[in-house]
Amino acid sequence: MNFIAELQNLNYIAVAIATIASYALGFVWYHWAVFGEAWANALGLTKEEADNTEGLGRAFAISLVSGLTKTIFIALLMSATNTSGVLNGAFLGAVIATVFTVTSLGYYNGFARTPSKLTLINSAHSAVELALIGVIIGIFA
Repeated sequence: MNFIAELQNLNYIAVAIATIASYALGFVWYHWAVFGEAWANALGLTKEEADNTEGLGRAFAISLVSGLTKTIFIALLMSATNTSGVLNGAFLGAVIATVFTVTSLGYYNGFARTPSKLTLINSAHSAVELALIGVIIGIFA
């Protein structure tokens, strides 16, 4: 596979939409009314501490770059494997998340003695995020 040629042929409108959707999902997922309270409790944070975004500019920027990187990878993989469609994109994204992120968080957090609830919240976010990216890329493929 010629990665340079594949990069040139990606639908960058789809990549942009999926990247923004990935970023927006994080805001919703970790909102206090969704999983934010459980996430903060697992970390031992109060609502005030969790809501304080002072000094998190770099983390937000890394989150956006991370979403873009994951989106480009999934788009490249879908192109290379001729994968298209909503269900195929969702399945591929969920499988990638499970194989790489969920399994890694499971053992990293197990050794770090991180609360299981935190591992579950973050792992599920990854699976839904990558499935969402796959769906959006699949729509445009």
